[in-house]
Amino acid sequence: MPLPSRLAGQGQRALLAVLALAHGRMVPVERLVDAMWDGHPPSSARTKVQAHVSALRRAMTQPARAAGPLLTIGAGYALNAEVVQLDLALFDSLTARAQAAAAAGQPAAAAALLGDGLALWRGPAFADVRCATVRGLASALDERRLLAVEAKAEADLALGRCDVVAAELSAWLSLLPLRERLRGLAMLALYQLGCRADALNLYRAGRQVMVAELGLEPGPQLRHLHQRILQDDEALHGPAHTATPFLAGGTRLRAGDVPAPG
Repeated sequence: MPLPSRLAGQGQRALLAVLALAHGRMVPVERLVDAMWDGHPPSSARTKVQAHVSALRRAMTQPARAAGPLLTIGAGYALNAEVVQLDLALFDSLTARAQAAAAAGQPAAAAALLGDGLALWRGPAFADVRCATVRGLASALDERRLLAVEAKAEADLALGRCDVVAAELSAWLSLLPLRERLRGLAMLALYQLGCRADALNLYRAGRQVMVAELGLEPGPQLRHLHQRILQDDEALHGPAHTATPFLAGGTRLRAGDVPAPG
């Protein structure tokens, strides 16, 4: 069922986020209180949680359904997995299937599945929730999104879609200039487009940012890719390239579990 697009205040947003991150598992009231108030709850915290639960039930309940979307289980609450379909669960399913397709040598299927998964995102995870517990867990979700972006870029490169990769990763690099794996994939896409000078310029720009902000040179994989582009390594040309040292050394996409709050 679709969740309400607008919730009244941070309390309801934080409660819904914590329950969603629990993947349908029961979250005890004590953990909800601790997460929603970052370990410093008011004396009325339990009453406030109950009020937020009641408000969420009213906002989410559909008259045609007998089962409610928000369940009371013992001394806690959980989202009803039979009623509420989470984008996160669907994203995990799609990325897991994409990894299997990539491992089976089916880049077209992998790219399509990853594209469907990435289309579920509308920005950073839980961007409108301010509590520190949710923000910390959301950063892990954002990292999984980036792994999916990189995995899709690899699949697209294997299919010869270097123009698509160059366009998509340019936008990501403007937001994350220090992410070397994104930069390496973008460099490879530009090189395969015949834009060798642009690929080399992209390396130089990244190096300048890394030295200025971190005081560090690019990592060995990115430096090695840069050297191969300088040498016009024939193995980098075209979609036959699927396992350069740069790509082979990267982090593999996997749909890992996000820990339940508390």
